[in-house]
Amino acid sequence: MVMKTNYKLISLGQNCIPRTILTRHKLKPKKLFGELTYPFDLAIFGTIEITKCLKTNFNEFFEDLNYSKTLNCWEKLPNCIQFVHDTKNKNELISKYKKRIENFQKEMQNPNIIFFVQFLEKDEDVENLYNELARLRENRPFKLIIIDTQNIVNSDKAHILKLPFPSIEYKNNWWKKEYYNSEDGKKFEKTICEYIKNIIDK
Repeated sequence: MVMKTNYKLISLGQNCIPRTILTRHKLKPKKLFGELTYPFDLAIFGTIEITKCLKTNFNEFFEDLNYSKTLNCWEKLPNCIQFVHDTKNKNELISKYKKRIENFQKEMQNPNIIFFVQFLEKDEDVENLYNELARLRENRPFKLIIIDTQNIVNSDKAHILKLPFPSIEYKNNWWKKEYYNSEDGKKFEKTICEYIKNIIDK
C-alpha cells in the first residue's frame, strides 16, 4: 500500500536525522509505503556541498571518492561527504546513489509543494541553497525549513526553528531508542514535528 500526500518532505541533511524524525513521527511515509530515498537522506553533508550538487546537477558527485579506514565508510573530499550507511563496494555505492539522484531530479518536476528540511549546527550559506532550490523548482511551490540547533542561522527566505539539542547525550546518540524515547528526546522531536506540521497545514 502506498501512502499518498499532496506534498513532499525531502531531507537536506546535514545527516540522517531529518528523514529519521519525520518518518518516526509519521509526517513522512516509510519506505514500506512507497516513499523514495533521495541523495541527502542517509549521508553527512555540508550546505556548501549540497548547493554545489544542485548547481552542477550532481555532475561531480562521484569524483574524489575515498574509502576511509578510520571512519569505516566512503567519503568525498575535500568537502567531506560521508556515506556512513553504505557498502564498501564502490560500484554498489555509485549505483545506489545514481538511483537516489534520479529520484530527486524527478521530484523537482512534481507540481505539488515540496518542504525541504535541514538541520544546521553552524552558520551556513542558506541564501545560496534557497536560490538553487528556487532555480530547480522554477515556478513550482516549495519551502525551506531549517532546524537551527545553535541559534546562528539568519535568513528571510527560510522558515527557521531555533531549537538546541536537549543534551549532548541526545545529540550524540539520537538514533538510539533510550535517547529518542527519553522525556527530553520526545519533547525535542515533538516540537520539531509540530513546527513543520503547522507550516504544512498553512
